[in-house]
Amino acid sequence: MVLRGSLRYLFYVLLLISPFASGKTAPEPSTGIFQVDLFHQGDLGVHTFRIPALVQSKHGVLIAVADARFESTRDLPAKIALAMRRSFDNGAHWTPIRIILQPQAGGVGDASLLLDRETGRIWCFHGYGPPGIGFHTAKPGSPTGPDTLQLHAIYSDDDGETWSVPRDLTPQVKDPAWQAFFATSGTAIETSAGRFLLPIVVRDAQGQIHSANIYSDDHGKTWRRGEFIGTGTDESHAVELPGGVILQNMRTGRGTRAIARSTDGGRTFGALTQDSMLIDPGCNAGITRYRNQKTDALIFTNAASHKRENLTVRASYDEGRTWPSSRVLYPGPAAYSTVIALQNGEIAVLYERGAVDSIEKITFARFPFGWIATR
Repeated sequence: MVLRGSLRYLFYVLLLISPFASGKTAPEPSTGIFQVDLFHQGDLGVHTFRIPALVQSKHGVLIAVADARFESTRDLPAKIALAMRRSFDNGAHWTPIRIILQPQAGGVGDASLLLDRETGRIWCFHGYGPPGIGFHTAKPGSPTGPDTLQLHAIYSDDDGETWSVPRDLTPQVKDPAWQAFFATSGTAIETSAGRFLLPIVVRDAQGQIHSANIYSDDHGKTWRRGEFIGTGTDESHAVELPGGVILQNMRTGRGTRAIARSTDGGRTFGALTQDSMLIDPGCNAGITRYRNQKTDALIFTNAASHKRENLTVRASYDEGRTWPSSRVLYPGPAAYSTVIALQNGEIAVLYERGAVDSIEKITFARFPFGWIATR
């Protein structure tokens, strides 16, 4: 149950004097940027934590989820669970790492978090791989089952304190001809029309890779699949532009990000183009819309290089056509990231980084919009 009144206040006090924020970096006096490392290789005896996901609840609680890859850095079908930390003060302090989902057989990973604005429910979509099953070992011919990489969902109605049992969404959205699919990790969105929009990656009957979306118009009860956005596209994220247009930003492995726009809520898309300004090594990235009384901008984060390094934050003031403002958040090895606008008007990024390797730890960063704005 969510803490309220004096109990919540007491919890905040205890949290502030606790050692939960191990690895904290003080804000830079001139910029106000704050960073703290949340997951490190070796924590809880876990080999590596990967794949950051981040959301803020209606009550302001930050929830960070990551893969706990127990034995190696490998994707499913490796032994993987979902780990979580929460913050009640915009990321200054965090609760200890807690495993929130670990199946008895197989593994789970690639969490994508979504807030239902109306109910306050937090959804955590993720892949479930039965023993031996991952994106490259799954088989077609069945909507779900022991040979299928499955899409599952759990949810929390108390800001991440407790979570539901997993629900298998695979039969609603998987074409039996597909060899495999999974939801893109990070942060998913609810559109202004109330549609849950969850990007997926599909390996079709011929083994070609595509970006697409699945969507729900009834708060996650039922789901449908949209059309492929392009061949050779991969992990992607959607953001809503003024007028309800959906901009999809996609990983391609071609050295830059691909983009496409939808006028029907993310079901079908127009022409696919490459954004030459968004240099990319073929890695998951983050995008969100930031709005206040003076600013309406898109914020984009990725490893802005031809290899996994140089985690950069960019701002666009013309619906993603140009990106005139940018700032390097971390110049060293870096990989996956996700970005959200906080209720207090700041921006938060959760990203992978390290000194030698890009996946040594997962770091939370928080900063005011002015840190990247230059106009």
